[in-house]
Amino acid sequence: MSTPVATNIRLPEEVLKALKYKAIEEKKSVNQLIREAIEMSLAVAAQPGKHIKDPFEDVIGIAKSGIKDGSTKHDRYLYGTKR
Repeated sequence: MSTPVATNIRLPEEVLKALKYKAIEEKKSVNQLIREAIEMSLAVAAQPGKHIKDPFEDVIGIAKSGIKDGSTKHDRYLYGTKR
C-alpha cells in the first residue's frame, strides 16, 4: 500500500453529522468510512456495466395489478376519482 497523503474536503454539516454517527455505529473512523466509500465508488466506476445487486430489487415484480397506466394515473388508483 502506498503512503497516505492528507487532503481536505468540505461537507454540509448534516452530512458530516450523519457520517460521524455511522462511524460510531460501525466502530470505524470517519477517515476509514470516507476511504471505503471512495474505493467502492472507484471500483464500480472502473467496471462499467457491473451493477451492485441491492436485495430490495428482488421485490420488483412480485405483485401484479393489471394496471397499465399506474405511473401516470396513480392518484386515481390510490385516492379514487376527483369529485
